[in-house]
Amino acid sequence: MVTRAQHEAAVQAVTESFAGLDPGVPVRLAKRTTNLFRPRATALGPGLDVSGLTGVVDVDPAAGTATVQGMATYETVVDATLARGVMPLVVPQLRTISVGGAATGLGIEASSFRHGLPHESVRSMDILVGTGEIVTAAPTGPHADLYRAFPNSYGSLGYAVSLTIDVEPVAPFVRLRHIPFDNLGKLADAVAHVVTAREWDGEPVDFLDG
Repeated sequence: MVTRAQHEAAVQAVTESFAGLDPGVPVRLAKRTTNLFRPRATALGPGLDVSGLTGVVDVDPAAGTATVQGMATYETVVDATLARGVMPLVVPQLRTISVGGAATGLGIEASSFRHGLPHESVRSMDILVGTGEIVTAAPTGPHADLYRAFPNSYGSLGYAVSLTIDVEPVAPFVRLRHIPFDNLGKLADAVAHVVTAREWDGEPVDFLDG
């Protein structure tokens, strides 16, 4: 966990990093790993230093929220939320996917039939935009358009320095059940049933994969 003061200092460092970039070169994140599996041009310039934005700022089970920094990976976030008896509504299986990356680049996982895509459980985002300002984008308010356009924008509209996301209570254990199929049509029918009824053989289903 990081304190609010540490988070504010990290955000200030990012804005200073942004101010020092060449305005004639497209902005990229200065990081060593990526989960984008597509060809990209050779990076130019030093990039935006987001190395200080990898933590969890707050977990509030009573409010059903967690506030995380943009580069916080789901591995880090889940460790922090499970300790408080909750989890993000949708957790991608690639451990190094960041919450900010899932919000701006989309994602899907085993609980998506209940909760949709990761960005659909984001309550608000603090976003560094092209003017160098930090704005808060939420479903309502002066930056509601940015909130709606941010998913699938892949960083073209700004960089989320923090996000407040929904979380839900978890049980101590998860029971796994494997159902084999040798017919594609029957498999599709079974998936459709679970998605609609959220149960199988009278038992509730919280996660679906296959």
